[in-house]
Amino acid sequence: MIITILPNSSNFHAVAYNERKVSQGQAELIEVRNFSYITSPKDYTAENFTDYLETYSRRNTRIQNAQFHVAISCKGDEYSYEQLLDIAHRYLKEMGYAEEGQPLLVYAHHDTPNHHIHIVTSRVAPDGHKISKDFEKKRSREVTERIMKEFEQSIGITHTLPTEEEWEKAVDHALSYRYTSKSQFCAILESQGFDCKDDEDKPVVHIYRNCEEVGTVPTDLIMQHALKDNRPKDQHRRQLRAILKKYRDLSANKEELAAEMKKKFGISLVFFGKKDSPYGYAIVDHKNKTVFKGGEFISIRELQQFEDVATRFAKIEQTIDTLLADAPNLTTVDINRILYRQFGTRIHQGTVSWNGETITLKDSVCEQLRRNYLTSQGKTIDVDGATIPTTQALHNSKSTTRVNNPLVNAGGSHDTNRESEIDQGMNVSEIDNQIKSKIYM
Repeated sequence: MIITILPNSSNFHAVAYNERKVSQGQAELIEVRNFSYITSPKDYTAENFTDYLETYSRRNTRIQNAQFHVAISCKGDEYSYEQLLDIAHRYLKEMGYAEEGQPLLVYAHHDTPNHHIHIVTSRVAPDGHKISKDFEKKRSREVTERIMKEFEQSIGITHTLPTEEEWEKAVDHALSYRYTSKSQFCAILESQGFDCKDDEDKPVVHIYRNCEEVGTVPTDLIMQHALKDNRPKDQHRRQLRAILKKYRDLSANKEELAAEMKKKFGISLVFFGKKDSPYGYAIVDHKNKTVFKGGEFISIRELQQFEDVATRFAKIEQTIDTLLADAPNLTTVDINRILYRQFGTRIHQGTVSWNGETITLKDSVCEQLRRNYLTSQGKTIDVDGATIPTTQALHNSKSTTRVNNPLVNAGGSHDTNRESEIDQGMNVSEIDNQIKSKIYM
């Protein structure tokens, strides 16, 4: 179960995002509360909901970004939408968003294999005071853990602990990795779903799963298997650094980055320190059973330089403008190939989405892409009231076909934009393939 607080805004653009999903058949509105003069489903529109939330939020003029947008998701259909809605109500109450009169919209999304819902409300309480944002992420984690424990108990869900044989097998497996310190050994176990904690009096490490202790590992045993040195080779360092930077620039946060690295390359990123402000991290390469210090490749500070939504969309729009200036006859398909490689997104019906947010492209860009598509299909198009024969349209569409790379400063990933400079001509796709096939070792 994951509960994520999404970016706030002054214009409640989350409403338009969710309503667009509804219009595309990818979501449905499952709850509307406290929208006093919007009582009929025929009036359930993005414009009406947005106007109401903006008017409601003016009860406190000091709050500029009043939108509170939350996503609650689970693995597959582990929880029904009704159960997710129940969890949402508990969460909102704990976070201070359940006073009588608080407007609320809840949408169930069906666009991924995982059940998830989106909640939209205001950071302004019914009496006009600002709902506390202090330590919001920390409180959200604590509330989520508490609610999930209570909820699972109420519906009879229990987490089974590993048997003694399974536990010993997990320890033996971790000991077979190449590592240099106790913290790196713990990173291996943590990447497999365990938690580790030092004993204050004895030279052992306590291992937990689901907050229950499953065993201990002597520190002497851990260090007997540790290597004195395990630094990556220069080529490996360059390749994995490029991969980390590429997928950092395609991710919204470190959790999303870690999920992509695990999914695509079998590499776990294990962070040390506080969840919101880690002081370091380890790279656990499961395919090659090796652990490295993350700082050997990219510092924790640089790794966490994720872009905000506004900056990312500005770069996407600049990239599209640059591409069309270079090659005015490009189609949406042509541009999408580049956008997906650089930003992990595509143009869809005149919009671009990233990290749960959506923008609408300029009318001039949409019109240009529409005309380019018609031309590419050999259809006649209107130009200043006249028509161009199909053959002429096709001839014109072929007059400019070469696409230069967008400006480096306009892209989402500099490594992607300058692929020819990575590892003496090796592009990022080749690096991906090499890591997947273990060539770099």
